Amino acid sequence: MARRCLSVHEVHDKMRRWTVLVQVVEKSHVLTSNGSPPIRFQRLVLTDSEGTMVSAVIYGNDIRYFANLLQPFKRYYITGGTVKKQDAKYKVSDYQFSWVLHNKTLVEEYVEPNPPMLPCTFEFTKFEDLFRFADTENVQNLQAVVVTAFATKEQNNGCTTRDFIVVNKEKKPMLLTLWNEFEQNQGTQLANSIGNANVIIGMKLKITTFNYLSLTTKPGSGLLINPPSSEANALKEWYNANKEEIAELIQQMAYKDSSKLLPPPSADDIISVANAFNTLKDMKTAWITGKISLSPGQQKFWFEACENCQKAINVDVGWVMRCPSCKEESKVVARTRVGIAVDDGTGSINTVIFGPDAEKLIPFTALQLWEAHTEELNFSAELSSAIRKHAIVCFIRYYESDYQGQKEGKYNIIKAYTTEESVHIPMAITTAETNEKIPDIHATVLQPTTKNEFFSPSTKKVLDTIAESSAAANEVLPTVTTAKRALVFGTVPPGFGLNSAEANTPTSLSTNAPGSPLKRQRDNEL
Repeated sequence: MARRCLSVHEVHDKMRRWTVLVQVVEKSHVLTSNGSPPIRFQRLVLTDSEGTMVSAVIYGNDIRYFANLLQPFKRYYITGGTVKKQDAKYKVSDYQFSWVLHNKTLVEEYVEPNPPMLPCTFEFTKFEDLFRFADTENVQNLQAVVVTAFATKEQNNGCTTRDFIVVNKEKKPMLLTLWNEFEQNQGTQLANSIGNANVIIGMKLKITTFNYLSLTTKPGSGLLINPPSSEANALKEWYNANKEEIAELIQQMAYKDSSKLLPPPSADDIISVANAFNTLKDMKTAWITGKISLSPGQQKFWFEACENCQKAINVDVGWVMRCPSCKEESKVVARTRVGIAVDDGTGSINTVIFGPDAEKLIPFTALQLWEAHTEELNFSAELSSAIRKHAIVCFIRYYESDYQGQKEGKYNIIKAYTTEESVHIPMAITTAETNEKIPDIHATVLQPTTKNEFFSPSTKKVLDTIAESSAAANEVLPTVTTAKRALVFGTVPPGFGLNSAEANTPTSLSTNAPGSPLKRQRDNEL
């Protein structure tokens, strides 16, 4: 009897026997359900010649039965699987059903020299839109060229990972982290052929705020390597034509550059603080804008961090250690951390700003903050005065931490721009005093002020001494320049960047610690 093949759309749950010629789009790793008892299963995505995709699953011992069949991109005749109504959230096309393949299902390879181009189409998220899904469970599909492979790492929880740099025509290199089976299988294949400009389709990838913005696999993700499609071929041709430019971006470490990964947003992407309070628990991240002020009660404006991954570490500044987070040998450096409130008139949100973004708002570097802290120097009033002169646009992240056995919501700033850096954004802020909406904060409320800062010879010498002492403990350190304020001891001279009340306030400090650069300077002056 002649074999009659149906299309995917012709197969429904009332049919007993049917045959479809399909092409394998994706075959997942073997997964285990969270139920009791746990069940092993393997998911597939198949397509017919019309481009209609269908989700299929294999359970338990039947996984071994199909181990050497249903390989990605090859074609097979499938006869007699179980057809079930598909849950809408798991649908891969407009087809209403899914298939269960078992040991009574007949699967026959369609023998041909090379598989044809995939007839189905994919919807890919642009790199520039990935921030919208950061830290949520809203996974995304994308297509990119793999250009760099890093070494495999053993994580503290027993997992293995490997980082890759991927790029597309947007020329925005980004980190992709493969976990466990993805690292062992696709990761090994990609690393061993890194010079081939492999094109991947990442299915159901999670977007994270690690490294400002990056990609990572989940157990249910998929990774297609060099899929037979015209889009993949075109992307590879584009990369080969732009290889030198991409290599320069990698050399510049653009994949770690916050301004490239999270450039200033459009006005439409900014929400009010009041709206952020209502949505961040679900959306996790958002762009907000507002005037800022120093949060009260802070005793320390820096923390010890790994220079490579910037994760906090309880080790003295200047140490060289193997970081438990990134697994790299790295120096321990001081990193700025300042608690601020962002207020746009609709509400005020307490958050924390870090690193270079924080240092744009204050007249000190992390090294100066570290050294001043060791000398018990208190200059919160000066920081407060500097910070409240600014308004910012910032990408804020909501997360929960355990505090005394209860979940506590917190907010961190991932990236921030001052008004001077984001002049293209017509930031609308409602003043708390008048409740009047100011259409352009650049033109009205927060005019940039020009400020000349001068240093006395004594103060400049103290500052240079601090920088030199810090450098001895932390080999590669930022150069101290007059762009940052000098640390002032005793009574602050009038007009030294403070208002009149602050200018006449003595600054308490301790300069008697043995070996203190402050003490050495004071002794020299005596």
